[in-house]
Amino acid sequence: MRALRFLQSTLLNVAAVVGGLCIVVVLACLATGLRPAIVVSGSMAPGIPVGAMTFARTTPADELQVGDVVTLPRTDGRGLVTHRITAIDELPDEVVDPAGTGAALTLRGDANEYEDPRPYHVATVGKVAFDVPYLGALAGWLQTHVLLVAGILVGLTVVVMLPSGTGRRAAPADADAPDPAVAERTPAGSGAS
Repeated sequence: MRALRFLQSTLLNVAAVVGGLCIVVVLACLATGLRPAIVVSGSMAPGIPVGAMTFARTTPADELQVGDVVTLPRTDGRGLVTHRITAIDELPDEVVDPAGTGAALTLRGDANEYEDPRPYHVATVGKVAFDVPYLGALAGWLQTHVLLVAGILVGLTVVVMLPSGTGRRAAPADADAPDPAVAERTPAGSGAS
């Protein structure tokens, strides 16, 4: 029983810490405007490895500089790309940004030999503030194994909810008081007390 109590206590403490950290990260992202993204290719290695999670803040194009690492939608619409800016040009005449703040960005991954084939026409992008190695791999794994994770969580919940034998019988409020069951069996007027 002692091992079960230790396991339950450990599981609850770990769950509390992990849950607390998740809440802090979500609130920090909301408060600072950071958006997470998982790195799925090695184009930015070794600086940003595969499996890292980047955190980017939405930034207007006119605040960007050559050398900034940015995250934005791919020109073919298939997900996001995180690359370094190698050139910033004005938008072509046929692509007019109503706010007048757009730019044509030329990007290249640090591990790539050539720039991306087409410039990205943007008004805002996610400017990468920092990355955390392996966090993206963990988040990706959790996303692709939802049923397994749910099953594990249900199993852990059952273990935590098992009775651990810590319940103790309460001592009678007054140990010197007669037991009511005995008092009922004593014949009236028998003088027994």
